[in-house]
Amino acid sequence: MKRMNFWMGLVLFLFTSACSKSDPTSPDLPGALVTTHGTPDGAAVTKTIGTAGGSVTSTDGNFSITIPTGALAGDQEISVQPVMNQLPAGYGRAYRLSPHNIQFLQPVTVRFRYDENSIRNTVPELLGIAYQDGEGKWFHAGEPTLDRGSHMLSVATTHFSDWGYFPYFYIDPSEALVDPGAQLDLRVMATVPGNPDFVPLPGESPVLQPYQPDKSYLGAWSYSGDGSLKGNGNKAHYQAPNSAPRANPEAVSVAVKMQRKGQFLLISNITIRTEFHIDYMQVDETEMYAGGLNYPSRLWIYGSFGEDPGKEKRSVKINNTDVTVAFWTPGMIACDIPTAGPYASGVVAVSTKAATATKTLNEWLVNMYYDKVESPGGALTKKVKLILRFRGDADGFFKTGQVPMVTETNLHASSKGIIDMATGSFTNHVTMDGCGDYTVKWDAIHNLEVARKKNTEAGGLSGRVVNRSGGFDLKIRFIADDVLMTHRKFVDCHSGGSNDDVPDAIEIQGFHETVIPLRFSLSGSNASIKAGEMPLKTGTGVASGLYFDAPDYVPGNFTTRLHWDEARPKYE
Repeated sequence: MKRMNFWMGLVLFLFTSACSKSDPTSPDLPGALVTTHGTPDGAAVTKTIGTAGGSVTSTDGNFSITIPTGALAGDQEISVQPVMNQLPAGYGRAYRLSPHNIQFLQPVTVRFRYDENSIRNTVPELLGIAYQDGEGKWFHAGEPTLDRGSHMLSVATTHFSDWGYFPYFYIDPSEALVDPGAQLDLRVMATVPGNPDFVPLPGESPVLQPYQPDKSYLGAWSYSGDGSLKGNGNKAHYQAPNSAPRANPEAVSVAVKMQRKGQFLLISNITIRTEFHIDYMQVDETEMYAGGLNYPSRLWIYGSFGEDPGKEKRSVKINNTDVTVAFWTPGMIACDIPTAGPYASGVVAVSTKAATATKTLNEWLVNMYYDKVESPGGALTKKVKLILRFRGDADGFFKTGQVPMVTETNLHASSKGIIDMATGSFTNHVTMDGCGDYTVKWDAIHNLEVARKKNTEAGGLSGRVVNRSGGFDLKIRFIADDVLMTHRKFVDCHSGGSNDDVPDAIEIQGFHETVIPLRFSLSGSNASIKAGEMPLKTGTGVASGLYFDAPDYVPGNFTTRLHWDEARPKYE
């Protein structure tokens, strides 16, 4: 049977005792946590703060920096940029504070607002704040101050970098949704050095890769439901009852002990399925036509459906039109659906004679723009507009225990690139090596359409799409060979010269295979894909045939930009 994890709550018992410094170098512990830096995940907020101090708050209101009077010697621009959270057990977004080389005359305060619903696998008293150095290593920022009333964590700092918050201890899974009779393994995870008296010291205490702590941290496991539980140390095995229990969900708990902070009870709520429902939907745009797999697109539906009642007793419809059911299991259904048309997306209804569940499979059309400036002033700029179609579910995500049948898929078949560029020309005089005038002229390109290709095919536009809880991760490739006719002229300072007509390729350089985060603004049928852009790249190269004297070359004149508009959902 498929297992699916939901959430549950936490009950807290607190007592205090003495504290002491921890030893993060135990040979039995994992190494320090090192990750890549997060990519932007929202609009930056920038303010000028002076000697009188001030504050900057992120656009989502969940992060702020407060600078007291006298912390700055003069006016300074301060920026807060949401980024993808690279902490494996972190919550919500991380935030980039810049400039990184700023010097404060006294500490400033960093604050996170935590969401009770998002930290259900731990308790607020076991939350820490971390920052990431330039090499990607994460450090505890110090002992955070907790304000339970306002759901705030805060810590003082004297430097800027990427910041996030995370649990010292947590139970995995925090909640589960399982079938009657199913089995589930639970475990306690930790990110702090192996010492119950742990006190985080800024710059000295690395965040550890999540590991299962030893028994010195843990008390007994507890369960009083209709199934069974065998718990020992950092792990437990749960057996669900064969029918819905009297109390549903059932609670499994374990005590976590920190000598200085106290004792806390982590609780995992396990719900036994009783309702026919859809959790999440995923579209495979791979278009399989080989090995007995013959479908234009495949819709995977995850949820609770019971045993297959037989072809005559069940159906899956999109916009009231039957689609072919490839197979039906209690936790997953696969259907063959068209790539376009009135039932390529819309309201999906899964029905048996006993029950019906519905959910919206939505569509978004994203306009993405690529601009590569290859001459000062931009007269020579390679331009590509990408029209990208996505189908998916903006409400819910895979539950723990549900196994995605598609880890990544192609771009939708109707996705395409359009090259539309005016003629351009630029001349540059060189006095050093190769003295002379270099002129490059580009012919215009009028609405040249470049079709989508599968990832197994060369050239054109191709992409890999991954479902995320808040949108899609996209990786793209684009190349159109010999579509740009360039005219390269050289006039020597003394005599002679050359003229060459050379076809050139247009491709999306600088962003091939880079994760492009497309994120929903909301959930459900009102979820648009938010407008965004990748970090601007500078010094990305001049047009072929142009040359500059070294003192005249200005990298900032040559930029590569990739950005996209907001995409409204088809069904609102």
